[in-house]
Amino acid sequence: MPGVYNECRDGGLKDFFQVMMNRVKIFSKKLVAAQSLMARGGFREAFAKVVDIPVNRPDELFSKIALMADSGIALRDASILKYGLYLMECHSRDILAIPSYSPYLWFNIANLRTNLLSVKESEGAKRCWYNRNLTAPAREAYTKAFEKAEGNKTLRMRILNAHARLLLGLGRDWEAFSLFHMATRLDSNNQDGNLGRVETLAALAGTAPALETELLKEAYVNLNSVDFSKDDSNLSELIQNLKLQLEERLGNAREAECTYPKNTILTNSDQEHFMVMFSLNNRLYLTPCASCRICDRAVGDAATLGAHHALVGGKAAGRYRKAAILTGRLIERYRALRAALINHVRKIELQDGAEFQPHCPELDDWQPVHSSTTALITALAGSPAILEGMASCVALFLDRDFTVPLDFRQILGSSDTPGTNLVNEKNPALHGFWDLWIDGMEGFIKGAELPELLSQSLASPESERLSLNSEELTAKALGLVGWFRNLIGYLIRMADREARGEIENPPLWPLQTFVLPGE
Repeated sequence: MPGVYNECRDGGLKDFFQVMMNRVKIFSKKLVAAQSLMARGGFREAFAKVVDIPVNRPDELFSKIALMADSGIALRDASILKYGLYLMECHSRDILAIPSYSPYLWFNIANLRTNLLSVKESEGAKRCWYNRNLTAPAREAYTKAFEKAEGNKTLRMRILNAHARLLLGLGRDWEAFSLFHMATRLDSNNQDGNLGRVETLAALAGTAPALETELLKEAYVNLNSVDFSKDDSNLSELIQNLKLQLEERLGNAREAECTYPKNTILTNSDQEHFMVMFSLNNRLYLTPCASCRICDRAVGDAATLGAHHALVGGKAAGRYRKAAILTGRLIERYRALRAALINHVRKIELQDGAEFQPHCPELDDWQPVHSSTTALITALAGSPAILEGMASCVALFLDRDFTVPLDFRQILGSSDTPGTNLVNEKNPALHGFWDLWIDGMEGFIKGAELPELLSQSLASPESERLSLNSEELTAKALGLVGWFRNLIGYLIRMADREARGEIENPPLWPLQTFVLPGE
């Protein structure tokens, strides 16, 4: 700006430049003074120093809010964080005009919302179970930040780790594992990603009885390789406690070698090979390993209820048997729907012995639908029964009568009005199930609308349009099947948490730092 000022011949414009340069100088001086106050512990004074200073440039705005965020966290003052969030959102249109600033805007909005949750809880507020006012916008902002940060591996890694920590606090560890794993793929040396991956892998191991020991061994080996500073007492204690838990669960098995089987899956036909690879590539196997393809444990539906999920007594006699049957039927229907999707993608001609005297409607614009597509649409039209089965699992957990037909909305409620029986339940996995369920009901999950849409009349124009648009139908069906996979995973995780007595100990909300562009 000084160079422009010296070359400017317009007196009025020159005066404007002078005012702008003076403001920059004033802001810079006060910012330095405020940072000096913070270094001496004067957080309230530092906030007062910058709160009323007008800013004109995005970098000044970020610096101002960064100082406010640090002050709000140090003072545990939600009002300061709210004001910082207000400023970010108020000026978002101007900031979004600068593409390089866009991911930082969304990342910091998400972090400020997460910090508000943490500060409120530290002040004595209860965990915001079944209240999405802060959490849903935070998750949406993390998603936007990740999309906008394309090409910036370091920033993407930080976004994934922060988003995963928020999901952990919501009881959604099934999905958090996937984000932590992605973060470690971006940078294998990032401490938070590696530790988060170990935490979630250990937590989810019990949902796959056949793989539990191997997953625990993998977590144990990986934990021993996590690099952390011995000076960080909180982190050191966390790692030590996690190590003790893993040693207790593994027993003598921890001495055995941790192996990663590869190339052990033999397929008998091109069709079977295609099904395996399609399910792997789209993470459709019902297993905690679905997002991690380190070894062949990622193949197959390992997640289910096992004998260790049975409880003596409990909320109702015989509940384990009923839950095991219900979950087993859900998994069977899930597999049938997945197979129908794969057949549709590969255009497998389904034989019915009726092709010898074919007849089609005598219409100029008649377009036949492939038999595998028709089978997929039929399966999708019956998918409300899968949703009702999930609601029955929740009803059983809540000790409600599930033998009569259930309206799943009656059990689970809505975002504004959760089911009355849910409010006092503290199982984090139940909350994770509900939160993901509401994501689908509110349109955040691509394809979640298909069960209701395709269970309507065949005369529905949208149903007819989808039948003839194979690409769109595939994309939406993939979204729906992935949603079902995660929902079933949380139902199993719910039983696993209860069996282990991990009902009322969700992780604390993390405190996230404000990130300046270029950091």
